[in-house]
Amino acid sequence: MWNSPAFGLVGIGFFLTASIVGMTFVGSLLDEHFETKPAFTLVLLALGLLVGFVGAYRQLMEVVARSSSPRARRGGRDGDAPSEDDRE
Repeated sequence: MWNSPAFGLVGIGFFLTASIVGMTFVGSLLDEHFETKPAFTLVLLALGLLVGFVGAYRQLMEVVARSSSPRARRGGRDGDAPSEDDRE
């Protein structure tokens, strides 16, 4: 149950949200401290978006690879070529 791809997808969503909201929050705090109202917020928002999407993409590729590996050992989905074990 805990190895379900759904839990990996939830983790991706959490990572994406945390990186965007977290960086924006830090940027807002820095803007208040240095009195540069939108500068740090916008820069760290852009950085949070970049980090979030790159990290989400990498995590998604791991989830896809993990979820497709058991299928490859069983011979693939319907319509796929059989594996070496199935050709005997």
